[in-house]
Amino acid sequence: MKYQRFVSLSALLSFIVLTISSGVLYFIPDRKVTAWTDWSFLGVDKQQWDNLHINLGILFLVLMFWHIYFNWKPIKNYLKEKKKFKLFTKEFNRALILVTLFTVGTITMSIPFNILVNVGNGIKANNALEDGNPPFGYAEYSTLEDFCTLTSLDINETVIKLKSKNIKIASTKETLKSIAKTNDISPKDIFLIIKAKTTKFELPSDIPIGIAHKSLKRLSLEYKIDTKKAIEHLKYYGIKASLDTNFKKIAMQNSLHPAELYSMILASQKKR
Repeated sequence: MKYQRFVSLSALLSFIVLTISSGVLYFIPDRKVTAWTDWSFLGVDKQQWDNLHINLGILFLVLMFWHIYFNWKPIKNYLKEKKKFKLFTKEFNRALILVTLFTVGTITMSIPFNILVNVGNGIKANNALEDGNPPFGYAEYSTLEDFCTLTSLDINETVIKLKSKNIKIASTKETLKSIAKTNDISPKDIFLIIKAKTTKFELPSDIPIGIAHKSLKRLSLEYKIDTKKAIEHLKYYGIKASLDTNFKKIAMQNSLHPAELYSMILASQKKR
């Protein structure tokens, strides 16, 4: 076997798979949403894509070191001027500037490097809104009993609703994920069957997924929020906000970190 060919072809194939996994991870929402909706692509779920991306990345890194070893002579020639070794050649300096520019620009979220990141985050947020968010993080791992307790649903009524839709339940101590798997549906589908139309949940302590594109009015439809108290509390800190302005815009207009704005809204609901 010719090892140089083997390494080059292995690196090429790893790069192709990494390109696909990068594209998938760029567009799909957080695992809390994908697990809730039982999302998969090419039969592979979000966690598996994460694992694949990490392991293929390590393999690609090892192969690139091996590739450098086999191609060390031409690489040394790239670092020569007038047949003398020189690290900081014109080409090396430009390559270093390019990589440094992308690294520092991305870390500091400077224009235009922040655009690619924000576009990806926006797509993920919109996909999360379309797919639907769980009432709380990793809700699919809660037992049916605990889930009903946490979402203020009656367990007996819930069991009746599920059985009326021919959903098989071995025990109320089963997790939503287990029930969903047994019935070949997603945890989200289970929730859609059992939830009451008028059910509203308390505002969670962690920022809900996909909140960036929601207005205070939209949030009040999903959670128990006194919008008047929220606006008054923000006004106390000199922050202008309207019911129809989305969360991200309010934060940007007032030079606030999203977590800082959310903590203010959360605090407003705790006030008496």
